[in-house]
Amino acid sequence: MGSAPILRFPCSIRVFLQVERGGPVIDPAASKHTSRHTPDAVSAAEDVYLCKVYEDVVVLDLKADRYLCLLDAGTWLHPQPDGRLILGPDGPTEDLVAADIAVRGFIDRQRRASKTPTLELSGSHKTSPIETLWAALQILEATQVFRRKTLEQLVAAAIRPPDIRGRRTTSAQAFGAYKHAVTWVPGEGECLQRAFILKRVLAGRGIHADWVFGVRTWPFGAHCWLQIDDMVVGDTLARVSNYTPIMVV
Repeated sequence: MGSAPILRFPCSIRVFLQVERGGPVIDPAASKHTSRHTPDAVSAAEDVYLCKVYEDVVVLDLKADRYLCLLDAGTWLHPQPDGRLILGPDGPTEDLVAADIAVRGFIDRQRRASKTPTLELSGSHKTSPIETLWAALQILEATQVFRRKTLEQLVAAAIRPPDIRGRRTTSAQAFGAYKHAVTWVPGEGECLQRAFILKRVLAGRGIHADWVFGVRTWPFGAHCWLQIDDMVVGDTLARVSNYTPIMVV
């Protein structure tokens, strides 16, 4: 088997730069730590998320706010939805542990998986001036929360949604108010900021939406969007279908 170098993506999730080669190499064939008998029981390290994209495995290190790509690792590394990592007999366990990608033992991280999206909620919907004003205030508040936060801090803030204010509404009504209000609020930002703000607007009306982070390779790209069950909110099926989910908040 050929080597599987780690391609480092030395950037925040907010800005994706050109892939730089030449990072440390994880080579199952050459590793002196390779187990050639019973595969070791390992799990993703805390705050580390993995997914398989074709023959590669992409790693999201939440604390470091960066992505890594393990070339051809999909032949020996199989991430599971609960955080466990199934390694083939030639999987370089020690190297994964040393790189802070994995820890020994099967640990149920209780991570959530997103449903395959089949619907989208992206158009404008009727709303009242009061609802639009409320949404605008929520957008301004969420924008303040978003500023100068790391990805880890944003995820923590998203897990603790704002208190429900006012009456509960349907997802279409809440999204309609957001769409009308956002045109009057400057600085909507890129997908990370948009999804964070919309998630808080929906949560303020008692609506839970999954915050899905996805990746693609060759060329590398990352995107995030909201889903309610199998319905994409504020984005399109055509766009999100290009990405493989790696983390759901």
